[in-house]
Amino acid sequence: MSGPTNHLVVFARTPRLGQVKSRLAADIGAVAAWSFCWHNTGALINRLAFDPRWSCRLAVTPDRDASATFWPGGLPSMGQGRGDLGERMGRVLRGLPPGPAAIVGTDIPGILPR
Repeated sequence: MSGPTNHLVVFARTPRLGQVKSRLAADIGAVAAWSFCWHNTGALINRLAFDPRWSCRLAVTPDRDASATFWPGGLPSMGQGRGDLGERMGRVLRGLPPGPAAIVGTDIPGILPR
């Protein structure tokens, strides 16, 4: 019998032009900010999602995009729900099966599965 599953949850915002990375967009423009969001989200998922040490899923905002087919890797996904970041993180963690869990955001370009 194996122990509890380790969980990794990637918190992601749907990459829509003009709706992501607004502080970054103020300096580099909306298209460049969108491109950063889109490429960094895909790269992060590809680096982390398929590590056998954990089960990975996406927590997406807005919720309606949790089942969208443009997310890479075909990972299980869920909506983040309403509320501030702490409320959304708590809701997602409570919805996981038993086991240790970590949440990461998509704006960590150098994160590695070590």
